[in-house]
Amino acid sequence: MAIHSFYVIAWDSGQPLYSRTWVEVTENPTLLSGLLASVELLAMKVTEQHVDMVTMKDSRFFFKVDNENSILLVFITDLIDDPTRFGEYLDMLHIRFLENFSDASSHIPVYQRDPQRTKVFDELVDSLISHWETGEASLRTAKVVDLFDIFTQFYNITLQKVISERSLEMHFTDIQRILSTHLKADRALQPVTLDKYSGISFDQVDPDRVNLQGLDDILSVILKELVAIARRTRRRESYEALFFEYYVPLIKAEQKRIEEYGLQQKLVMELL
Repeated sequence: MAIHSFYVIAWDSGQPLYSRTWVEVTENPTLLSGLLASVELLAMKVTEQHVDMVTMKDSRFFFKVDNENSILLVFITDLIDDPTRFGEYLDMLHIRFLENFSDASSHIPVYQRDPQRTKVFDELVDSLISHWETGEASLRTAKVVDLFDIFTQFYNITLQKVISERSLEMHFTDIQRILSTHLKADRALQPVTLDKYSGISFDQVDPDRVNLQGLDDILSVILKELVAIARRTRRRESYEALFFEYYVPLIKAEQKRIEEYGLQQKLVMELL
């Protein structure tokens, strides 16, 4: 699950006003709330600005300070690929929190006295998180499939057009080693197939099981080593001619996805 927890914390005291967690945790909510509030206070002292996001080894923390209502909202997630949407999710939870717990006498009442409101909000938050998780999973799978498709095209042009048939025969064992070495990083990539005539295929890989974090690194280093073989087995002039004949049209055709996924350095520059 990409989304771990949602906290609303009293900005002046660091005490938790509301928390909802979707993974097993051992931290005391009161202690964690105080720690999260301290992060914001430290940022204010050091930079005189609120911090919006903090990235740790395995998690991201999204912060939103509501000075008017004296609350701090925190969203804890995995190291998701695109943090932009999660900031927007936190904004929506902020609005819904105020709608649910505000009344005529106070912006943020002591709502623990109203368990019915808390129950309604729990159900609302769970529903939103479920929808967001489903949407994020779909986007994640779509990106995995896109990355497979983009790199497969470059792999197979390299194997079928840039590396000569004779060189492919001579270096086929090296190519098998390249794949087996780098695909070990994620067991879900093990079903990748290699054929001398049809090239590399990801058709047997389940994209839902693939770890998106670092996938582009794995795929790009494979391409880098395939291109290194092509360079070694071709004269410079021959490789440059093949570059303009085969790679350049593919780069132009895939320019939109290359830019969308930030592959200019990891993909295009490896071919030059």
